[in-house]
Amino acid sequence: MKTARTTILGVAFSLLLVSCSGKKENEQTDLVTFPIRGEVVSVDTAKMRVTISHEEIPDFMARMTMPFKVKDRDLLNALVSGDSVVGTLAVSRTESWLATLTVIGSGVPPEVLDADGLNMHRLLKPGDRLPDLTFLDQDGNPVRFSDYRGKVLALTFIYTRCPLPEFCIRMSDYFAKIQKALKRKPELANWQLLTISFDPVFDRPPAMKAYGMTYGADFAKWDFLTDPDTTGRTVLALADGFDLTYEADEGSLIAHNLRTALVDAEGKLAEIVKDNEWKPEEIVERIEDLME
Repeated sequence: MKTARTTILGVAFSLLLVSCSGKKENEQTDLVTFPIRGEVVSVDTAKMRVTISHEEIPDFMARMTMPFKVKDRDLLNALVSGDSVVGTLAVSRTESWLATLTVIGSGVPPEVLDADGLNMHRLLKPGDRLPDLTFLDQDGNPVRFSDYRGKVLALTFIYTRCPLPEFCIRMSDYFAKIQKALKRKPELANWQLLTISFDPVFDRPPAMKAYGMTYGADFAKWDFLTDPDTTGRTVLALADGFDLTYEADEGSLIAHNLRTALVDAEGKLAEIVKDNEWKPEEIVERIEDLME
């Protein structure tokens, strides 16, 4: 990501960091906007999202491909892959969305791939045991999934430099709320939260520890894990099983989807939760269920 050098970027990131500070959720939400220009990759009307391969957004985001939320369904009407678009990206403390979107050049739907053209992964399914991979925790200590045997796990994936509030920031903010809720229930002791980075070049243990401190992590109950080295091979081996995709773009940004998972005390996958349309209290309830 380009280094912040202007006032508006400083304001934007200050707003994003406020989302992690524990302020009341009903507090007035400030807003900044950025112009966006790019090409439509896909449209999901059910989830009110459009994926755009966009140009650099000056002073905020490098050129990359990523999904954006829209609140006005009319913006998605008649959009097809390949359309050239311009619009306005709105960013608040807690979310971002496309406030405007205008087609300036028509595209054509992409070619549909047959089965031989698809990239197939061996996806983990409920009941499968997680591969016993070795990571480094926030203190640089090697840890394996088997080290957590006997505890119910909730794990999610992030990278610490992710700028948009409803992606990694939301996952970490939600995990902070899950931690707070579970610690109010001392009778529920056998649980652990894991946040795993897919940016092992930058997210070494000191960076992960600093990131965890930002969210008020109790490192006895919430570990922040990264690859043992900067190749990223370990997290990639795990990501394939969760259908987690991430790809480095220009600058230091990473285009990615979101995955959160629950693992029972025997180390077996209980559930994979896609995207960010879930609530912390739902995960707390599932953790409680898995402890029964």
